[in-house]
Amino acid sequence: MRFYTHIVSLIIGLLAVATPRITHAAMDSSAIANACNALALESFGLKDLVLVINANKAGAAMTDVFDEFNDLFDAVLDNIGLVTGTLVIADPAAQQSVYEAYSYFVQGLFELMDGLSTSATTFITLDSQNEFRIPMEVQTLRGVVDAYFFNVISVFPANSSYSSQSNNQKGQVDSHFRQAVQAFHLATAKSPQPYSNITSAKMRMRL
Repeated sequence: MRFYTHIVSLIIGLLAVATPRITHAAMDSSAIANACNALALESFGLKDLVLVINANKAGAAMTDVFDEFNDLFDAVLDNIGLVTGTLVIADPAAQQSVYEAYSYFVQGLFELMDGLSTSATTFITLDSQNEFRIPMEVQTLRGVVDAYFFNVISVFPANSSYSSQSNNQKGQVDSHFRQAVQAFHLATAKSPQPYSNITSAKMRMRL
């Protein structure tokens, strides 16, 4: 049921992005910066939990990982609709404030995904289902983060360095998400291609 809840919520989030901006109440720049900072702190907190589990082989705490993934997903989803409708920020100081907070959230996601990549083998050892459950959580979070970043980037003037730099960071975050997913597949794979262990097994059965 949790998976289907995520899917429905993701569709709602994407509809918020697609809805004309004038139909939503706007957030001011300080509210956007505060939201990004709060999301960053959640990301760092989840990263710390992941690393503790990896270091201590604490399988009982895996439930907390999934709970915190859900909390982070919900927080990002809530903010998609809130930032939608915000006009382009004209004040340079406000632009910098939002960009710094945006970058802080980006850094939180970098470290979270890197922590998951590092912990893949341990997590799968603790529970073989984590090979598939963690990538599902990562991909679900990736969808709402992408929509949220799209909206935040839109508040920077299109020709500004902040717009260019934040777009570049968005691409880097996406790469970190992909690498984290791949790490869980490669942890049990017999070749560099994800799911190759499953494919090889099927081929041997056919022979």
